[in-house]
Amino acid sequence: WGGPPPRHFLLEWMSFGHRYVPAGLLDVLPPRINERAPSFYGRSDLETMLGSPDAGDWVKLSEMLLGPVPTYFKFTPKHKANASDAVVAEG
Repeated sequence: WGGPPPRHFLLEWMSFGHRYVPAGLLDVLPPRINERAPSFYGRSDLETMLGSPDAGDWVKLSEMLLGPVPTYFKFTPKHKANASDAVVAEG
């Protein structure tokens, strides 16, 4: 059950959710358009990976939940925020 469809859905959801910044992390409210969140360091490595902008970290998280990534699997986020560079994460 950790094949490409559930893994791809999880990774797309993480890339979509990463665009939104929790209000508690912002210095000034209300937020301005295109304002980036400050650097975030979690209480543990896992929490830091959950807040990471790197698609490779998202693939590692999906491996923790769904098992190893197939060798042919590649992930490119559809949702790009703040003119991010093209990122391809491979399994």
